[in-house]
Amino acid sequence: MTAQTNSIANDVAGAVMEVIRTRRTVREFSPQPVPRKLIDQIVEAATWAPNHRHTEPWRFIVLEKDGEARKKVADAVYEWTWNNIKNPNPANRERSSADARDEVLLTPVLMLIYAIPGSNEEITEENFSATCCAAQNMQLMAHALGLAVGWSTGRLCKAEEVHQALGVNPDWAVVGAFFIGFPTALPEAERQPLSDVCTYLG
Repeated sequence: MTAQTNSIANDVAGAVMEVIRTRRTVREFSPQPVPRKLIDQIVEAATWAPNHRHTEPWRFIVLEKDGEARKKVADAVYEWTWNNIKNPNPANRERSSADARDEVLLTPVLMLIYAIPGSNEEITEENFSATCCAAQNMQLMAHALGLAVGWSTGRLCKAEEVHQALGVNPDWAVVGAFFIGFPTALPEAERQPLSDVCTYLG
């Protein structure tokens, strides 16, 4: 490796690490619309994730802002929250249900991510793992483009009514819901030292 090649490699490695290190989970966004070309770039990054047996098992559903599909999902989330919230106070139930519905309606981009099943349990598990890798690719690309993502596995994923409203194949496994937009702020974050999580054995 020449000195110039080594310098370029170091620059690329530094840029990649900076994107990884500064990415944050965000659920508060500006109302600024997100151009579809940016979403396409994010999805393309997902498709380059590693996947054993080249199954390319990821499937993405993007719910257009103000579209009928988004409204159906918002209503389903409202009903699910109302029926499943543990707080018995009607006012609190209404507030929580309305907040859940409004988040679905107001987030600039809402995406559901699924993994398709394989021909056996082993491949199905591999497909789910590969789709998780794809999801991380998406988060990193979003951050590199000036966007942010909130990866949720809560109401939107748990409510069967959501997936039914979207006509999703019941055999697909939901990996998460992505709330995407231009962030209003990025929170601080810390990580454990490497010595706490990595062991070298001779």
